[in-house]
Amino acid sequence: MKSKLLACLAVVGGVLAGSGSLLAHHGSAAYASTVVAMKDVTVTRFAWNNPHCIVMFDAKDDKGNVAHWAAEIGSPPAVSVLGWTKNSLQPGDVVTVYVWPAKSGRPNRVVFPDGKMLRDSQLGGGGDKE
Repeated sequence: MKSKLLACLAVVGGVLAGSGSLLAHHGSAAYASTVVAMKDVTVTRFAWNNPHCIVMFDAKDDKGNVAHWAAEIGSPPAVSVLGWTKNSLQPGDVVTVYVWPAKSGRPNRVVFPDGKMLRDSQLGGGGDKE
């Protein structure tokens, strides 16, 4: 009986010890609270993959220099309830991408020229300010 109790306590202790790092993976501490609009970017690839979809795009600065970006959004099941499909973005699409300035550059939302908007799933898409 005593050995079963010790084994149970060891398992519970191990789960509790590891839970902090598991929860930190989906935390928002790495993201700034302000959103930056990247206007007229050109989509180069959209990967509809687990555990996260990836939006790849090219953005030009004021001098015309091209920067290649790769930004992560939620998983296919998470973003599909927000209107995303595997065909939402195609290479060559010109859109406005809103990102949280962050270590990862995670996008906040994507806006098409016709005004259609697709938001990120995990952080809710933020406000509508640029």
